[in-house]
Order: sequence, then structure tokens, then C-alpha cells
Amino acid sequence: MSGLLKKINPLGSSTLESGNANVNKDEQVLAELGYKQEFNRTYDFLSSFSFALSISGLMGTISITYLYPLWAGGPACAVWCWFAGCLGCLCIAWSVAEITSCFPTSGGMYYVITHVTPKKYVPLLCWIDAWLYFTGAITGCCSTDFGAATLLMNVIQMASDYTYNPSRGHITAVAILVILSHGAINSLPGSVLASVTKYYCFVNIGATIGLIVTLLAKCPEFNTRQYTFGQVINSTGWDADGWAFLFGFLQVSWVMTCYDATSRMSEEAYNAAYLTPLAIASALTTTAVLGWVLVIVITLTMGTDLDRILNTGSGQPIVEIYHIAMGKTGAIAYLSLAFVVIWFCGAVAMCYTARGLWSFARDGGLPYSNFWYNLDPRTKAPLRCVWLICLINSLLVLINLGSNIAMNAIFSACAICTDWSYIIVLFLFALNREKMGVPRGPFHMGKLSKFVMLYGVTWTVFLSIVFIFPNYMPVNKENMNYTVVILGAVFIGAGGWYAIDAKKWFKGPLGNVDVDESADTQSGSSGDKIDSVSEENIETTGKTIDS
Repeated sequence: MSGLLKKINPLGSSTLESGNANVNKDEQVLAELGYKQEFNRTYDFLSSFSFALSISGLMGTISITYLYPLWAGGPACAVWCWFAGCLGCLCIAWSVAEITSCFPTSGGMYYVITHVTPKKYVPLLCWIDAWLYFTGAITGCCSTDFGAATLLMNVIQMASDYTYNPSRGHITAVAILVILSHGAINSLPGSVLASVTKYYCFVNIGATIGLIVTLLAKCPEFNTRQYTFGQVINSTGWDADGWAFLFGFLQVSWVMTCYDATSRMSEEAYNAAYLTPLAIASALTTTAVLGWVLVIVITLTMGTDLDRILNTGSGQPIVEIYHIAMGKTGAIAYLSLAFVVIWFCGAVAMCYTARGLWSFARDGGLPYSNFWYNLDPRTKAPLRCVWLICLINSLLVLINLGSNIAMNAIFSACAICTDWSYIIVLFLFALNREKMGVPRGPFHMGKLSKFVMLYGVTWTVFLSIVFIFPNYMPVNKENMNYTVVILGAVFIGAGGWYAIDAKKWFKGPLGNVDVDESADTQSGSSGDKIDSVSEENIETTGKTIDS
């Protein structure tokens, strides 16, 4: 095993090492991309894998989103939307992993545009891609924290035998407290979160397997195979069952989004060009497989009284399902554990979003960029960006005071915006990589790359059209899909800002390597100097991930 790892290591030393040799090589790669090392590198493979797995949340995020496929098409929708949807999601995940291998920087996908697009289009495309990403990432943080707060209040509600019914104000207040707790943990040194994250994957996977086993062991009666895999029950009000069925894809699309979250941590990881994309691909594959098993088991053990499940007093079908399958004590235990899992998911979501904002400020893309481009000298954490996100998310959850349906639109906006920020880059990378002379990184899919990337693009375009339609009929101001309003505000705001002002000064990623440190590496933003690093990597690695 050690010999194999040494053979495929693009940085010329064992991936089992975490010493100065690896750090120096990573700094060299980052300098070739145009940036100086500013974060401390504290993430090894296990930390990166666990970070990527935590973004998905598994049992936590599946629990709070199970209502979407159940409303859209009942048992069959829950099972088959996850299966078909995770295939499309994995195409994006593996594509993002391959691209991260070429460009291991916290700039993520928008940075890649500088290498796969003619220079004259770079500023506009980078601007669009960056703001799509930040809209998706911030709404992802917000929806995760809101989901965690809702789940916690559901636990309290069940423990009180439903004598306590939380108001919108109570849920909103708890969501803000969750947001503030995430701000606090992300204000600590990055090494603290890396240490906590490192072994959290075992908690995440263990909790999911424990839930699966407990559901199967405690369930008084299993549903039939025909009901579990073949029963379609449309509760949306749409006349066409097939069309309503498509809304069920929101669950897997939300759970398995934010694929490049771990790439935002590349500047804090050892051997980032190989181990970071490996962590992304393996963690998302684990989520896809284990998640499908969990969804099948939940559907198998939930009973057949769908009206009771959908119209539960808690507003969350999963609460009633766990109660039916495991009884009150078991339901409270696993809902509490699901809260812990999704709380941690929100913590790491804020972590990578703050890194993304920081890197965009580094390239001059934010108002008052010099203020936001700052690392605390003691913790080496981007504290200003962390607390900016806390402020934005706290304001966003106030939407719940006016409309719960509008608040749920945040979930759709997260899935659409983040995925579009990926597929813009995937499309350009698939078409222009060879033309523009970008060598492969040490992690890639070989001849399958272009097909996988273009399939991911097509899948995302299709789902985006579905997700902006009203989820329920007939449509009124209470149940309309406000996702299009959020997306419109982003396009008008960011697009108008670019047209009026930003086009005069925003040039895309600039790099910050001092001239006296390296006269050449500043041109990393133009794509000229990446070749030497990647070619060296390929010479070292050979054909690593070729199918």
C-alpha cells in the first residue's frame, strides 16, 4: 500500500507523510497557480474525506429532506429519485474532483475559468460563476442551519407528547443561535476544526448504519416490495403524476450538492492535488450508496398511512416515520443524533463558504475587498468572512417569519446556484481543456472525462428547469415557488453591478505572489505557468485513475 501511494503521489513524496516536504511541494504548486501560502496546512486525507462527507450530512440531511420525494410521488419517488439522481450528482462530483486536481486552490471552480476560456471572456464568466457559487453556498449554509433548528424543535415537540408546538418565531430564533454557534467554532484555529473533523466520518457513517439496523430491527411490519418500489402517490396537486414525480429529485440534489466544498480547503491540505480530489470522489460515492440504502429502509419501514405521515403535527414526515418504526424513545434518540450530524454539516459549510469569500476578496471581487481579505494573525482563520456569513444567514432565516414556503425556496436556490456554478466550468473544461493546453492533474477519469462532464451538465440543466416550477397546485401566494425570485434578485443585482461598475475594474483571479519571490508565478492567473507543474505531476504519477 505504501509503495502504491508513493508511486501515485504527484508531489514526489509519500502521501502518508505530513511533514515539511509535502508542505513545501504544496506551496510550490500554489505558487505556480499564482498565490502565496497563507493558511496553515493541517488537513490530511482522512480529514479531507471526513470534511467532504460531513458536507453531505447523510442521515441528518436525508431526514430533513425526505418530505420532498414523499410529497412528489410517494414511496416509489423516494427510492428511484435518489437512485437516478445520485448518478447525475456523481458525474458532477467526479468531474469537480478531476478539475480540482488540476487547480488545487481555495478559489475553486471560478478560478478554473481563467485557464479554459479566451481571455476577453474571463472577467464576465468569473463574475457570473463566483456569484452563482456564493449564492448557492450561503443559501446552503442557511438552509442547513434552518433544517437543524427545525429538527431540534421537532425533538422537543415529540418529547413533550406534542403539548408544545413551536411557533415560527421559536424556530427562527433557534436557527439564529445555530448560526452563531457555527460562527464561534469557525473562529477557532483551522487545526481545531481539522482535528474534530478528522474522525467525524466514523460518527457520520456509524450513525447512518446504526439507524438502518435499528429501523429494520424495531419496525413492527415491513411494507411490501410492490409498495416500496412501485407505489406512486402524487400529493402535489399536479394532474400529471410523471411531472410531479420529478420534484422528488430535490432531495438528492440538495443532499449531494456543494461538491467543491473540499476543494476550497485545498490551501490547507497536504498533497492537495491528489488527496483533495480523492476525498471528494470517495466521500460523495459513499454518500450516494449509503444514502440510497437508507432511503430504501426508511421507505420500507414507514407504514402505508401516507396521509398520517404527510399531515403530521410536526410538519416533518420523518418524525412520524421514526415514531412508527422505532417508537417514541428510538425516534427521539435518532432525531437527536440527526440534529448533531446536520449541526456539524452546517459548521463545515460555513467553513468552506468563508474560504471561498476570502479567496474572492483576494482577487478583488468583493466590495471593500482589502477589508475582507484578512486572516486573523492568531488563528489563521478568515474571521471577517465568517461573521459576514453569520450576519447574512441570520437575516435570511427571518424570511421564515413571513412564509415557511418562501423559506423552503432557499433549499431549491442552493441546489440550482451551486450546480450551475459547477456546470459552467465543466462545460468549458470539457470543450477547451485540450485546445487551451491544460494538462490533466494526477486524479482524472481518463477517456471517460468528457462524457461524464457533459452528462453532468445536461442533467443539471434539466433539473434546474424542473426546480423553478411551482411544487404545488393550484398556485397562490402562500405556496408559490419563490426560487425564481431569489435567482432573479441575484442575476439582477450581480449582473447590474457588473454592467454599471465592476466591469471597469474586475479582471478575474489576479494572483498575489510577489514579484521578488517569483517573477514568473504572477502569470498563473493567465494560465501560462500551470503547464510545468501539471506536466511534472503527470511524469510522476503516470496513468493513475484511468478506467
